[in-house]
Amino acid sequence: MKKLLWLLLLAGAVARPALAQRHIKHISTLSAQIGRSEQGHYYELGFSSFLTNRTALRVSGLYERGSLGTAGNYSSYGGRLFIAPQLLHLGEFAYVHLLLGVAGNYEFGGEQPTHDGLGTERSQRFTYGPQAGAEADFFLGNRVSVVATATKGYLFNNPLIDRWPGYAGVGLRYHFR
Repeated sequence: MKKLLWLLLLAGAVARPALAQRHIKHISTLSAQIGRSEQGHYYELGFSSFLTNRTALRVSGLYERGSLGTAGNYSSYGGRLFIAPQLLHLGEFAYVHLLLGVAGNYEFGGEQPTHDGLGTERSQRFTYGPQAGAEADFFLGNRVSVVATATKGYLFNNPLIDRWPGYAGVGLRYHFR
């Protein structure tokens, strides 16, 4: 993951600048992030496309792992879809977006299986639910930005890990046409 972050940074440094085409319709981005969840840590890869000059559609996949204490270690694969309207910007340096969307996760529990409410024990399941948060892009150049993201959500289907998952991460984002 660290190699991918460095690759995105180097690609942005050597690419010809877009000359202030940071937030215009049809600009796309690729991003890589690492961060902490409330129970462990996660890695996330994402793609976004600006639908208008102020609104983006973001799609990402993440891998999370951590410890549930006495229940053992867990891992989770998930996908998230956000609509991201711009809240504010500070010149051409920083842009802040609201994140509103949904998430779906496939969770693998620890050594201790949980009860699903129907009398059976399960150590894995699919969960889904709404997510909300904010993110800020701090531009290093016309094509590369450092992105900081914080989200909170609610998961349905009796999640093994956390019913109210929270994520906070940082990464790099490459902007292209």
